[in-house]
Amino acid sequence: MATSRTGTSQYKKARKRTLHQAQVKGIDRCPYCKVKLDYEVSRKPNSAETDHVIAHARGGQDHVSNLAVCCRRCNQSKGDGPAPKTSTVLKAKPLKTSRAW
Repeated sequence: MATSRTGTSQYKKARKRTLHQAQVKGIDRCPYCKVKLDYEVSRKPNSAETDHVIAHARGGQDHVSNLAVCCRRCNQSKGDGPAPKTSTVLKAKPLKTSRAW
């Protein structure tokens, strides 16, 4: 049975450390679309998520030096490609989720 690569202890530790460092530094806005980040609630379009600077699919590692913080919408729109352009993100369709916000 295959396991999730984001479920590894190495990724979880790096993710937790990256999010903590971002809060300590006062990063409260997404660097791509400038929306206010929510560090408390996950799975919302403005929830703070860790993003691989060099995508894992392109050889990037699960290490603090390769992780950055951005909003969920930008992280999902980026996929394994380069950083999204602000105009693309702002015109993006709302995320489709099973939750009613």
